[in-house]
Amino acid sequence: MKPYREKAWDTLVPYGGRPIVRTGDIEVREVRRDKSWTPTRLLIIEFPTLAAARAWHESPEYQALLPLRLNARGPDNMLIVGGVAD
Repeated sequence: MKPYREKAWDTLVPYGGRPIVRTGDIEVREVRRDKSWTPTRLLIIEFPTLAAARAWHESPEYQALLPLRLNARGPDNMLIVGGVAD
């Protein structure tokens, strides 16, 4: 995962991405009984727009690094979500 982390941060800059949460201090408080979700770490990256987040994820720079992340860890999940409107 180290090679991915060392390079991935640089791919965010051209798209206005910046990490706002990076933690392993997580308390899952509410989960439906028929579902299981036990994250061990959480990273939230803020982008100026959904389009910028999508462009970053689809960029050649990030796509070149993606196999490093997918092959280095167990099941990671990535979401792109809209934020809170002002």
